[in-house]
Amino acid sequence: MRTKAGWWAVAVMTTATVMQAQQIVVPTDHYGPPTTCKLRDKSGALTLPATPADPAKIAAAHGEQGIGEGVQPAGMTVLSFDEPVQNLQFSYDAMREYTDCVGTRGCYWSDLDAQYRRAESTLADQVKQAKKGEKLAVVMDIDETTLSGYCEMRREDFHYDGKAFNAWVVSEEASVAIPGAKRLFDEARHLGVTVFFITGRDGATEPGKTVDQTAQTAHNLKLAGFDGYGGLYLRPADMLHGKTIAYKSAMREKIIAQGYRIVMSIGDQWSDLLGAPQATVSVKLPNPMYFIP
Repeated sequence: MRTKAGWWAVAVMTTATVMQAQQIVVPTDHYGPPTTCKLRDKSGALTLPATPADPAKIAAAHGEQGIGEGVQPAGMTVLSFDEPVQNLQFSYDAMREYTDCVGTRGCYWSDLDAQYRRAESTLADQVKQAKKGEKLAVVMDIDETTLSGYCEMRREDFHYDGKAFNAWVVSEEASVAIPGAKRLFDEARHLGVTVFFITGRDGATEPGKTVDQTAQTAHNLKLAGFDGYGGLYLRPADMLHGKTIAYKSAMREKIIAQGYRIVMSIGDQWSDLLGAPQATVSVKLPNPMYFIP
């Protein structure tokens, strides 16, 4: 999901000390960072990424002792200051380690996959408990929930570039499926549950400012294997600048008005899930890259 301003703000990490990095053992069935991301070199040309980050180099970048913010080296006389906000560079470093699955912070991709496996199990339980003849629905967000924008974010070094994003989102490069999402989508259809997509992307045109992204979003969903869903909702003209929670709640209301009970709602932002009406079960996915209130 997306809004206009500030939506690629880096999530604040609470750990102040940067620890020495080490390689993390990742389950063989986990989905790691896409290996086909096209990145930019210093000239701005697109290239394929280099080999994955070297944990030893990450550790060296933070000093041989792993000295981080808030750690005072021995033997120094310092008039120290208790920083109220963590240094932004440490937040970026922590996010990169987590998304590259190096260091000691865990692995974004395996956490994302594990949360989807929990959702699959819960969905099966919800279907078993449903009343005979009920029309059941699952609602899914798109960006960082169904399709991954990791390649574009990494290309821009996790800074939001509106021009670059708007060009990317209407390209076929934006059709990278999150495997857990595809598994759940297929399982929902197998169980007779209808899947709806609600995204914060623009579904209307505002001259000079926005482009209707509906057709390309539908095309990319199909390219990624998401076909046969019940509906796709993008922001209409009267909600292009409204609150995310209000918009997504209104779209869920439309689904319920069609006679469905929403048994599950899945999103990477709390604003995907909050508001009324809500699903029977709301699934919050990890997202360390940005926050949308």
